[in-house]
Amino acid sequence: MPLKPAPGTASATALVIASMIGTGVFTSLGYQLPDLTSGPQILFLWALGGVIALCGALCYAAVAEALPRSGGEHHFLTELYHPALGFTAGILSALVGFAAPTAITALAFGEYLHKALPGVPVQAAAAGVVLVGSAAHAINATASARVQLGATGLKLLLILLFLVAVLILPGEGDIRWTPAPADDLRGILQPAFAISLFFVFYSYSGWNAAVYGLEEWDQPERTVRRALLGGTLVVALLYLALNAAFLRAAPVEALRGEVAVGEISARHLFGDRAAAPISLLFALGLFASVSALLWAGPRVLAAMGRSTPALRFLKPRGETPVAALGIQTVLALGFIFATGFRELVTYTQTGLALCTLLTVAGLFRLRGRIPLGKLLAPALVFLAMTGFVVIRSVSAEPVATLAGLATAAFIAVCGFFLTYRSPS
Repeated sequence: MPLKPAPGTASATALVIASMIGTGVFTSLGYQLPDLTSGPQILFLWALGGVIALCGALCYAAVAEALPRSGGEHHFLTELYHPALGFTAGILSALVGFAAPTAITALAFGEYLHKALPGVPVQAAAAGVVLVGSAAHAINATASARVQLGATGLKLLLILLFLVAVLILPGEGDIRWTPAPADDLRGILQPAFAISLFFVFYSYSGWNAAVYGLEEWDQPERTVRRALLGGTLVVALLYLALNAAFLRAAPVEALRGEVAVGEISARHLFGDRAAAPISLLFALGLFASVSALLWAGPRVLAAMGRSTPALRFLKPRGETPVAALGIQTVLALGFIFATGFRELVTYTQTGLALCTLLTVAGLFRLRGRIPLGKLLAPALVFLAMTGFVVIRSVSAEPVATLAGLATAAFIAVCGFFLTYRSPS
């Protein structure tokens, strides 16, 4: 019986793009506008986030080439530091890196669907899209890749159609676009800029998605490098274009403090009659993001099932990690009914930042196996900016940030005992 062809660069890149273009770009602008007052400030914020994500993608591609196994940070930190840190990264990835973002994205799906169909409750819609996505990914790896590729293609088509419409139709945007160096620099240097960057970090999270199922790709090292770099670059350009489009379509006062900025921009651009179908299209686009998270997250738990005896029940019996997928589904459903959007984003980002920061720092432990010279500048930029944002978030959002740090510390202690090996 011939073997099924392994998914290649197209599927891996689609996974990266779908993992990144989720709730962040369709929700973050409203939280940035109270403090950032011009188009140049907003675009600089998103461009800076793109540069940091590209630096991280370059570093991750090198780590993946040196340590070519599935599992993402769980595998990387186990090999680079200690099994306890690998365990911590795996649980954090599963809990706050995938389950919580799955809930966040599903809730955004529910918000947009509710605006299109007011009779559909937000949380019920969110739970429904998680269950549908889980069922699709439970079939097999080939079907999963096809679902992801198709959903991502639909999402990109919708975004491109929206961008074309913004260029053709007269918008109602009133933000300042003319550069004013003194005012713009003052806005960039204020403490609130770091918090806005925290939301941008959340929007760019997912640039590392291809490493979680690394062994499932065709020619994995080359595929992962192309997917991480190509996918991140495409998304960075789309983010700049989308934020400019939102600001051109709708006035600042209508967007400020709001979550569904995509729907608000579309309503001002197309009129109230078009608001419902446009919201429905945005909801369909968010399905690709839910799908991507439900694909990548279970691969982390499956890798933990192979390496941690206490979690052996998570080891996949076939090509699809069904048990791990079930756990992520249950966790995501719990998050959907548990907390608020803003707090969940901050709590989530703390754990993600810790995992990625340690992985990129691990490059210095691999200096004998990879050409560190070419990666030194990207690694230092990523480490400095990630550390800066985490530190600033402690002062600005202490409860959610410290809750994320406390979660990481508790899991690390548990991981030490579960992975401890007594001397023989």
